[in-house]
Amino acid sequence: MKVLIAISASIAFYKSYELISMFKKEGIKVKALLSKGLLDFVNPISFEALCEEVLYENNQNWQNNLNHIAFSKDCDLIIFAPASVNSINKLANGICDNLFIQTLIAANKPLIIAPAANTNMYLHFSTQESLEKLRKNNAIIINPVCKELACKDVGVGALASVESIFNAAKKELFKIKEFENKNILITGGACKEDIDGVRCISNYSSGKMASALAKQAYFYGANVVFLNSFNFSFDGIKSLNFSSSKELWDLMQEYKNYDYLFMVAAVSDFVPIKLEHKLNRNEFKDELNIKIKANFDLVKNYDFKGKKIAFKLESDENIAFNKAQNAFFDKNLKLLCLNILGKNVYFGNDESEFYLYDGKNFSNKIVADKTIIAKEILKAASNV
Repeated sequence: MKVLIAISASIAFYKSYELISMFKKEGIKVKALLSKGLLDFVNPISFEALCEEVLYENNQNWQNNLNHIAFSKDCDLIIFAPASVNSINKLANGICDNLFIQTLIAANKPLIIAPAANTNMYLHFSTQESLEKLRKNNAIIINPVCKELACKDVGVGALASVESIFNAAKKELFKIKEFENKNILITGGACKEDIDGVRCISNYSSGKMASALAKQAYFYGANVVFLNSFNFSFDGIKSLNFSSSKELWDLMQEYKNYDYLFMVAAVSDFVPIKLEHKLNRNEFKDELNIKIKANFDLVKNYDFKGKKIAFKLESDENIAFNKAQNAFFDKNLKLLCLNILGKNVYFGNDESEFYLYDGKNFSNKIVADKTIIAKEILKAASNV
């Protein structure tokens, strides 16, 4: 897999080094296309040290691939970042009066554009019309952000975060037809159930498995809504917070018509009967009895139109598989993901062990980090 990063003359050019590094760590090869104006800021040797190949005005050569026609042919994606107003307007209107624009116009590849400019220049009608024209012709625009700019003005125009550009690129590279444009609801994290106004019953769920699933589903091309009980921020994924199982249930109601539900949240099996006042240690002598009741089964009672995939945690291997089978049919699932607490399965670990059950057979035990497990779960979910 290979990407071409086109870098125009913007003060934000230095962020392209980090972007290149992120792709290389992911095992994705990188070519760089440098604008003539950028060469006033940098020596091309810095990019030559990092990239597979580099093309700029002074090294074009028709005897090899260093020319505007051939340079992009072996690439899977073009990322134009940072994109200056001058180059955006030229690209949108086919003004190929330099090698940089000629190469972009000759490239018949998916295109991501991340503008970086002064606020007035970015918001100028010509720039906005050019971006809209590019968008209508299938370019993906990563909008700039609002902050203090290099010119000391404060406003929209700063290059989007490197992470958001990188994630959008991964989505374009890794999307698959099984999940592209599918709507997916994922829940994750621990529920907190009030004992009184200041105390609660909860569990140790970290939300790491749910987070891995949300990110991987996004990279596969899905539209992801992630309901979670912790701090989660990821450009492209809609994240909403809950605390109690009741709050989670209320949030879920908007998404009944989605294509997939991955119910990873650790919902309490029971809830306390909440006390009206804060408990005081002087109110009892040796022990405290808290009244609890069985909780509402969110998955079983959720009238969901798409595929329901649920997760089950057990601590006794002798009964875990039978309980998983019973839960599968009782909750009307398409797939059940079972893990069993043990030496290698504990809360907060980056790795885990899972069995997948499709109503007929259990899979072999999957032992891997949660990113790999997320891929296996999504693959299995697409086939049931």
